[in-house]
Amino acid sequence: MMTALRQEIHTYIDDIAESKLIALKPLLFALADDSIMIERDLTNEECALVAAGMADYESNPDSFVPLDKVN
Repeated sequence: MMTALRQEIHTYIDDIAESKLIALKPLLFALADDSIMIERDLTNEECALVAAGMADYESNPDSFVPLDKVN
């Protein structure tokens, strides 16, 4: 049996264009998987990629789309 909240969320998902569902997939995966872990043992290359992304954001935040604007 589906709760009212679950049904409401399903209705929203049913109304989203197929091409936009990809934006929800990582969030739904993270919420559905209770075994998500935050990796703390990144390689030097991974750390450099994270740092580069953060630097890109700091230098030009308008080039990024906030999650609340993805639709």
